[in-house]
Amino acid sequence: MFKKFLFFVIAVMTVASLSMCKSEKKTQILRLVVPSPAGDWPLTWICEDYAKRFNERVDGAYKIEVHAGGALAKVPEYFDAIRTGSVEMALAPWGFYSFMEPKLSLIEIPFLLDNQQAGAYSTTGLVKLYDPILQEKFNMKGLGLMSLAGCELLSRKPVKTLKDWKGLLVGTLSPSTSMLVKKLGGAPTVINWMEFYESLQKKIIDGVINGTHSNLQIHLVDVCKYQTLFYGANSWNGWSVNLDVFNDMPEDVQKILQEEADNSVEWMHKTMLELDADDMKRMKEQKINVYTIPPAERAKWVKVLEPYNEEQFAKFGEFGAKIKAITEEANKKYPYTGLTLKK
Repeated sequence: MFKKFLFFVIAVMTVASLSMCKSEKKTQILRLVVPSPAGDWPLTWICEDYAKRFNERVDGAYKIEVHAGGALAKVPEYFDAIRTGSVEMALAPWGFYSFMEPKLSLIEIPFLLDNQQAGAYSTTGLVKLYDPILQEKFNMKGLGLMSLAGCELLSRKPVKTLKDWKGLLVGTLSPSTSMLVKKLGGAPTVINWMEFYESLQKKIIDGVINGTHSNLQIHLVDVCKYQTLFYGANSWNGWSVNLDVFNDMPEDVQKILQEEADNSVEWMHKTMLELDADDMKRMKEQKINVYTIPPAERAKWVKVLEPYNEEQFAKFGEFGAKIKAITEEANKKYPYTGLTLKK
């Protein structure tokens, strides 16, 4: 009788111990930082949707938490934050970090791509090319790269030909867009995008190089009435994850994280094309004079930048040649037609 009782006690303790171990197993949190504010659509929204889909599929083993609008880290700190493990994931404009890795600058050079569809087509090849660099230099794995939109000119006077750029004082966001303006004949000045509105309103500058959707969202169309569409440069955002965290994941979780990144990229590319068309309608409603540069005229602008672009490709040897090949293939498939969208 005593042996039966002892066996029962041991069995109960074993079950309790196993239950306790199971309950004590902690969910691993993946902190995903994104520069856009909480509630922003589509960037913050797509991160939250990515997190939701991933979290549902891994069933509690891991959980992505989205921290928007500068929470936990500022944009210039993102790559270092992932490298050191201060955060686990980020959605960030990869080209911005060219001050840390010059090869990242190549995706932002002027006239690299001809339109949004060419940008979307090139992303798979670009991620494969950049991922080994991200792993070696920043201890992060590149999960996906999104082509968001073209950088266009919003100005207080019409710009239709090369001569119209002469003396135009233009606010820019990066060295690459500054070079674009300078080579075309304008005078660039790097300005924080949050200062665009005031600078235009006070007529400190004549225009800005910026995305059409952003021009509408931050109400720049209230102070400028001329939009020149010429797809001067591409804008990007990419997801990455700390490499140590990724390598520690079971293979099935790694696969889910990558699959949902791919799904998010696909959704964003489809959405940006729809958003582009919608933004053109909103521009018309705002009575903005929208002018699309014809292919023949744009070709003149591209030719002016060719020596600079070739110099940038050559600077990085074989790597530069691969970037050029990927983007030339994309442009061949989706050439500039004088429209923002190629049906």
